[in-house]
Amino acid sequence: MKIVICTKRDLEGNIALNKIVREIHGHELFVLLSDHFLKTEREVRESADFIFYERDLPVEQIYPLLERVPISYKDNPRYLTFNQIREKYDIPVEIIGNINSPKSETRLKEISPDIILSVRFDFIFRKHIIDIPQYGILNIHPGALPKYRGVYASFRAMMQGETQAGCTLHVIDEGIDTGPVIGIRYLPIDYSKSVLWHIASLYPLGIDLFSEVLPKIEKGETIKTVSQIEADQHYYTFPTPEEFSQFKKKGFKLIDNAEYLGFLSGYNIS
Repeated sequence: MKIVICTKRDLEGNIALNKIVREIHGHELFVLLSDHFLKTEREVRESADFIFYERDLPVEQIYPLLERVPISYKDNPRYLTFNQIREKYDIPVEIIGNINSPKSETRLKEISPDIILSVRFDFIFRKHIIDIPQYGILNIHPGALPKYRGVYASFRAMMQGETQAGCTLHVIDEGIDTGPVIGIRYLPIDYSKSVLWHIASLYPLGIDLFSEVLPKIEKGETIKTVSQIEADQHYYTFPTPEEFSQFKKKGFKLIDNAEYLGFLSGYNIS
């Protein structure tokens, strides 16, 4: 099958992409990367710091340094940079602007994908894009739907005192995180761990779900879905400075240095 993977050009997007290409590399893959942040995300100090560790440090500094050092893929590092993924798997990896633009629509029609998988992608897909792939667009959302629609789902679950965080595989429709649910996998929340750790740990659960349903899609089987119960929904936007302050007062962390170094150790860093 032709599969377009839409993900974000940041650390969590890279970690997720590494798992995806390993698990479904037998298909014809195309990777489209978003590299977009809202102005308001960088106006709040805590959010700006989070973006620095998620995106600025790895993408602007660490990945280019890694790519200067020849590596043997036989060493099988746990994570490869985006460019190394392109090289090892011989698949297109492109940075794309607004997915709904005429230019993006033309590119997708050129590819003519059977299905699109969205994982940590910045843009909301509009109907003219949703209609392009034969089997539609599936999204991996790092929150249990419909209770945790929107952004910073792990942050919100921790603020709510949840015992577990969910990762949802669902069909993309014209709403935001509103499409029929294929499945939800759960991760026990570890309050000694950071938000970043939870986000990076949740995406693999959704990728496992996608890997399980993909063979059924290939065979033309109907995938069972469950409509979301609107009475249970809550949509979250970016946390306010006050909410970040409350989070910190509870003793919770957005980033943990030791955990961050643990992620970096998965690359070919000697």
